[in-house]
Amino acid sequence: MSQTEFLINITQHQQPFFNALAALFTFLGNEEFYFLIVPLVYWCIAKQAGFRLFYIFLLSVTINAFLKITYAIERPIGTEGINSLYIESAEVGSHYPYDSFPSGHAQGSTTLWGYLAYLLAKPLFWVFSIILILCISFSRLYTGLHWPADVVIGILVAVIILIISIRLQDKISQLSQKVKWTLAIVTPLLIVAIFPEVEGVKYAGFLLGAGIGYLFEDKKVRMIISKKVWRKTAAYAVGLVGLFALQVGLKVLLPEMLVFDFIRYGCIGLWGLLGAPYVFVKLHIYKKDFEATIPSEHLSV
Repeated sequence: MSQTEFLINITQHQQPFFNALAALFTFLGNEEFYFLIVPLVYWCIAKQAGFRLFYIFLLSVTINAFLKITYAIERPIGTEGINSLYIESAEVGSHYPYDSFPSGHAQGSTTLWGYLAYLLAKPLFWVFSIILILCISFSRLYTGLHWPADVVIGILVAVIILIISIRLQDKISQLSQKVKWTLAIVTPLLIVAIFPEVEGVKYAGFLLGAGIGYLFEDKKVRMIISKKVWRKTAAYAVGLVGLFALQVGLKVLLPEMLVFDFIRYGCIGLWGLLGAPYVFVKLHIYKKDFEATIPSEHLSV
């Protein structure tokens, strides 16, 4: 059975209840959802784990965008016999509709939930994560927005990224601060040089702001995440308000040029990993670590 025949067969079984489920799983793989879940880990659970998740996830998203533009495979949307739903969720890339391979939803969800499952290391959460990844991935086929190969390769690429990242993270943690600063600055600049498209520039700016923000936060702010739920909730609310204010406000204030996209996303990354923790401490939502000597675990990245 060809990929076209496979999608025709699947999309012929669309019906309201499953369409609603597909809409939910589509949202769980959208950028808006990632904007909600990734900061939650850094602001409310564990800074080191949150930073690692952020960096691994954003590198995965960057690689996905690079592959999409490099291969430029057209989506199945408009193919005779294939009924596509929620097309707006696919119209976010700069090269739409020639951005089908690999699936961003499949790769992004595998990276996010795969790494969270690795961090928690609980069998039930592994099962939950795998089921969720498969549901999100299958929803891209059910809605007729991706070819089967897009989904399969998206998952495989994410798994490879996770394996490499997990093996390297402890080695990177042991590097000197000077080397970490060099990596935080050079890595985004290399991305811009290799991938000078809209997505590459935006994600590079994000990484630059976040990398610098994390290193400064660890040196100057040293936020201690409270164990109290109400404090975590307050911090998350304040952080999100600032995040979306910057996202919308800077888009209005700055001209639509790549260099300003780089600056805008850099500011958002800086807010997420430095500005928000600084505000949490100043508002006495969280306490600051006043220890003269910072424990080694606080210095790891």
